Amino acid sequence: MNQQRIHFLDFSRSVAILMMLQGHFISMTLESYPTFMAEVRLHGSSGNVWFSIWGFFRGLTAPLFFSISGAVFTYLLHKEWQKGAAPYYQLKRVKKGLRRALSLVLMGYALQMNLKYFKYYIAGHFNPHFLGFHILQCIGVGLFLLLCASALMSRFKKYSWLIYLAIALLIFGFTPFVRLQPAYFPAGAPELLQNMIQGPETGFSIFPWIGFVFLGAGFGHYLSIHGTGFKNKNVYRYLIWMGLFFYLIGWVMTFIYNGDFTHFHYKYLWAFDRAFFVALLLIFFTYISGFERFRPRLFMAVGQETFVIYVLHAILLYGAIIGYSLRSFLENKLSALEAIFGAILFLAFFIGLVQVLEPIRHFFRNFRTFFIPNGRPSKP
Repeated sequence: MNQQRIHFLDFSRSVAILMMLQGHFISMTLESYPTFMAEVRLHGSSGNVWFSIWGFFRGLTAPLFFSISGAVFTYLLHKEWQKGAAPYYQLKRVKKGLRRALSLVLMGYALQMNLKYFKYYIAGHFNPHFLGFHILQCIGVGLFLLLCASALMSRFKKYSWLIYLAIALLIFGFTPFVRLQPAYFPAGAPELLQNMIQGPETGFSIFPWIGFVFLGAGFGHYLSIHGTGFKNKNVYRYLIWMGLFFYLIGWVMTFIYNGDFTHFHYKYLWAFDRAFFVALLLIFFTYISGFERFRPRLFMAVGQETFVIYVLHAILLYGAIIGYSLRSFLENKLSALEAIFGAILFLAFFIGLVQVLEPIRHFFRNFRTFFIPNGRPSKP
């Protein structure tokens, strides 16, 4: 059963990261992308059925990615916690989680540096984009808050999945209050803090995005108790009821905040709808990952290297850190067929790359050991 669970988690992560890669590549390179998006903002639809279908699934990528991050982390945390071998603060998963959260935040800010403008920085100028709060920082803060919440609910850990879902509900429900603020929020706070919530350089804010981390956490904890796999109907019941609950609550809150179904709900309470569709995707992934033929080694390996893939794709596509990227040559310059073909090549590159990451790591470990045996510098 443990192997089956790990298969499910890796399968879901592989799908999420590949969806992200193709979504970012096509949105950056497609010549007609700005036109379609302008139509969406103006009329609510792109006018092209194929773009609308693609855009719908692209819109599920980030919610799925955040949810899977919360699910994977919480599943592993609670599996260790259930053994009762050590107090909460001494668990290896807690210590690893803190390191992981910190590394995500630091790497997120590091990717916003641009060495191309090194002279600009040396001259004493500051790039405000460096303080932006994006996906890596948001997931890192989400994992940290998840650890804090888990520590506070240690006496109720059997029902932690319910508390995680309640926190997700509160974050989603509080989002309109934040979004409707007339200025940056919290007012008067440092820009670094404002960007986490609603500031001039906010990309992925705490509201509502960390709600998806807690949504996934509820699922991860439930899996740690009841297991997964296509024969476990309890998991399917959990996901469908969870999805429907969030979907209905979203519409109820539309009445509470504002009765405008067409504008207010989809602008401020869309996270509740996304939670429902994420639940449907997880049902599908849980089922299909139970069949070995749908778990090819090349595909499954991708789900184990999501952090490396994200960092490299940010450098290649957007010029993170180095300032030079494919954007300079391909931004909004490809036809639909060319963008699709390019996305396939982009995916193939990363699928091939993850196959050689472990041999590369092994080489450098041996290289380090040769000069530093037993982790200590050798004496001359």
